Parts: sequence; C-alpha cells; structure tokens
Amino acid sequence: MSASPLAALGLPGDLWLSQFARLVDQLPVALWSTDLNLRITAIRGGGSVVGEDGKTIEEAFGNPAQAAPAVAAHRAALRGESAAYETVYQGRAFSARVEPVVGPHGRIVGVVGFAFDVTERHDSQERLRAIIDSEPDCVKLLDAAGRLLEMNPAGLAMIEASSLDDVRGQPIISIIVPEHRTAFTDLQTRVFRGESGTLEFEIVGLKGRRKWLATQAVPFRDAAGNVQALLGITRDITDARRAEEQLRASRAALRSLATRQQDIREDERTRIAREIHDSLGQALTALKLQLSAAQEAASRESPALGTRLHETAVMVDDLVKSVRRIATELRPPILDQLGLPAALEWLAHDFSRRTGIRCEPTIVPANDAISTELATAVFRIVQEGLTNISRHAGASHVQIGLGVESQCVTLEISDDGHGITEAATTGPASLGILGMRERAAALGGVLEVAPRTGGGTRVTAWFPPLPASNGGQGGR
Repeated sequence: MSASPLAALGLPGDLWLSQFARLVDQLPVALWSTDLNLRITAIRGGGSVVGEDGKTIEEAFGNPAQAAPAVAAHRAALRGESAAYETVYQGRAFSARVEPVVGPHGRIVGVVGFAFDVTERHDSQERLRAIIDSEPDCVKLLDAAGRLLEMNPAGLAMIEASSLDDVRGQPIISIIVPEHRTAFTDLQTRVFRGESGTLEFEIVGLKGRRKWLATQAVPFRDAAGNVQALLGITRDITDARRAEEQLRASRAALRSLATRQQDIREDERTRIAREIHDSLGQALTALKLQLSAAQEAASRESPALGTRLHETAVMVDDLVKSVRRIATELRPPILDQLGLPAALEWLAHDFSRRTGIRCEPTIVPANDAISTELATAVFRIVQEGLTNISRHAGASHVQIGLGVESQCVTLEISDDGHGITEAATTGPASLGILGMRERAAALGGVLEVAPRTGGGTRVTAWFPPLPASNGGQGGR
C-alpha cells in the first residue's frame, strides 16, 4: 500500500490538519457545514465568521432580515437543491453557495457551503446605484426583446410608473407613439449589433401624458465582451420641443407678415407707378405741347417771351423724364409687359449705364416656369444685389445668370470685387441680404451669399418647381 500524502510530506496528520486549518482561516472564503436543523457543525475561513460553531444559521446572523436569504438557501439544500445567495454578515457582503450533504445510505444528512467576501464589489455597486438613482435623466436597461430590466427613479417618473415592479419585464415600445416605433426598433437592433445611436421620439406615459424624449443608447457588455443589454440615457425634451415649435410658428408668422407687407408694397408701387405714368406723365406731356405752341406764337410777337417759354418747355421736358424714371424705378413696365428675362436684360444695361460697371446677363428663356410672384421676387433680388455691388464691392465686372435646372429656377449674381465676409452676411448691416433671403424663402427658395474662390462675391438662389395650378407668366 502506498504511503499517505501526510506521510509523504513528513508531517503527522494532526499537525498537517492544524496547519491547513490556520491557512484556510486566513482566506477571504468561509467554509462551513450544518446538520439537519441548520446548526453549524464546523466553520473555517472568512476571518471574522470563525467561532460560530454550534449556532443555527439564523442565530449566527443575529439579524433576521440578513439571515432570511441564507436560511432559505439552506432549506433548499435540505430538499436536495443547490442554491446561491448574497447577504451581509457583520458589515461585510458575501456571495454564497450551499449544497446538500448526502450520507452513506443516500439520505441528506446536512448542508455544506462556502462564501466569498464581495464587500468591495458590493460597495462599488452601491455607490454606482446611488449615482444612478440621483441622476436627473432616465437610465434604463433593456433586453434583446426590448423588455425593461432596470430603470432609475427619474426614468420611472418620466414614464409615470409608480415603481419598477410595475414595469419590469414589460416591452418599452408599448408606451412609444406608433409613428416612432420603427425607428426605436431599428436603434435597438443596431445596439445589439454592437453599435451606438441616438433618437428623438414621443411617448405616452402610463397616465396618458405625452412627452418628447431624446435617448443615447449604447451596448451593455459582460466581462467577455458580449452585448447583454441596451443601456439608454434618456432626457425629457418636451419643453425644448414645444419652445422650438413655438419659435418655428413665430418665424413662419413673421415671414408671412413680411411677405404680405412686401406684396402690399409691391402693389402700391405698381399703382403709384401707373398713376405717375398715366396721369402725371400725360398731364406733363400735354403741358409741354401747350408750351411749344405758345412759344411759336410768342416768338413772332415777343422774342424775349418766346425765349422764356422755350426754357420753361425744356424744364417740363426734364420733368417728364424724371417722372418716367421714378415710375420705372417703382415698377418697370417691361417686367409686366415682356416678363422677367427682358426685365433683367434692361436692369443689367441700365446698371452699366449708371455705374460704369460692366454687367453681362446670361438669361435662358424661362417664362413658362416663372409666376408673377416669382418674377417680382427675382427682379427685386437682382435689383438689391446690384445696389450692394455698386455701394460696397468695388467691382469692375458683374455677371447675372438666370436659368432652369431640373424644373427649378436658378439665379446667380457674381462680381469681381473685394469679396464678402461671413460676418457681413449676418451682421446688423446686412438687412439688404436678409431681405433677399426672405424674398426667396417666401416662395420656398434658398438664397446663399458667399465669397468666390478667385475673389469677389457670389449670390446664388434656387426656387422649387411651381405647382401645376399656378401657371407661368407666359409672354406677358
């Protein structure tokens, strides 16, 4: 027969067991056994837990609440089941497991168990739980099926739940407004593939209150790196969304008001221009004819009087020209008579004549795509753009382009001047540019003002296709 391990070590059995017991007592692991009455028959290790021999499990704890999970687990072991539990003993946290002890005849004669000191981990978890519970935003965990696993008090208040037990295990998608459920499901799928994502969506709380939420979702992984849950940090943005909607409505109302004022001003300009051209212009022309006739008659009888009448006729002629110029500036007749392309040609030539700056229009006939409102807006945008160029750009060459691309009316005004800075496009002195943008926006268009790469400034605008019911200008 071979020698025993103790003999091989050269130690007497009792001495070896004594040394081994002292070693086990220094470990952070407690080992014990109990009889059928759950009375401790032996216990080693775990530091402070040694010395409870002879007591029942409940007596060893002293605190019924802390003893309860241990007692329940030991009773399960007496029924032949293995059981695990966590508890607190003498201020330390332990993770324990118990097994039944089977005697020679196959009957259970007691329980054996072991416990690890997990106080440090437990304290870390408690600190983390305290932090999460005090977090003003919602913190939640969802499983792969979208069921709620955990949620902090802020989240429970957000969804109007009285306690976690009321909603744990329930699909969170049930409180999401139907039109946002597909997007939420897509986000959940991406997270369990290992991706992160954000989403804004609307919910109906358990008590019927609607809220807008913004969530940041990330994978929650185990020690092996496998995605175990979706971790979501969610914020209530209802007030922000409401303020945004109110601001959007206010801007829309202001834009409608500004557009209405522009329309009224344009109608008034047209009316005044016609009055000046038709009434005042015709009266001045008649006066000029009368003066010419009087001049001829007076020249024969009183040369001096004839000279004075001639001078007066010249003054009236200049006045007629001024009246026509004012009427044209108020509303060029060519815009209504021949359409936008012809009006832009005239505007470019008039600009060159007045300023000495070369202005080249490149106009693609587009009358069929241009309504009266769009024609007026584009004409005024070009008019304002040329005014800005003459005042600020220091340019020698200007190009105007009007065309149609993919049924959208396009406009471009570019110059070779000093160029414009970003601040100048949005600052308090940029009211002219703001007016141009608003004119474009009122018709669903977009206008941009930016410096050119080679120097100078470029104004570009795009206007969407007209609804079929609007029609174009035709050949007016």
